[in-house]
Amino acid sequence: MSPIRSNNERSAASGSRTAQVTRIVGLCIYSVAFVLPACREPSTNGVHAPDTYKGWFCAWVTLINTFSREVWQSKDFLAILSGWINPLILLYLVLLIGQNLVWPRRIVATAIVAFMVATWIYFALMPLVPLVGHVLWIVGALMILAGEVIGRGPAAASRNTSASSLD
Repeated sequence: MSPIRSNNERSAASGSRTAQVTRIVGLCIYSVAFVLPACREPSTNGVHAPDTYKGWFCAWVTLINTFSREVWQSKDFLAILSGWINPLILLYLVLLIGQNLVWPRRIVATAIVAFMVATWIYFALMPLVPLVGHVLWIVGALMILAGEVIGRGPAAASRNTSASSLD
């Protein structure tokens, strides 16, 4: 018997491969973002150069302030939420191991996206200016999460239909 694949099987395999490659590239971009400038204070005329913060510093500050009651009672809690994106990304990657963990993975992915929005609200309130490190951090995270939607097009729908017709 020859190993001939149907179009649906080829689409599923390529969708899975595409999701894996997207996640790996996203993880690389995400990792590089930690050593790049992530944000800075806005510049003002005649005053010293604004402070610039690298991604690793932002991650460290937000995580250590998680345990500060004062931070949770101020607008800075939005920064704490952004700091929890990193542990949630790690949890998401661990959840990729199990095929039956789709819903927990999607819940974590939704929380990550919500915390990204919290980050942008925080930037607007402070104000802080996002830099290349922040942009790449977000792009990398979204590429990691993109596997939830890659391969869910017409081929995935026809696989579900053909699987249910076999019952």
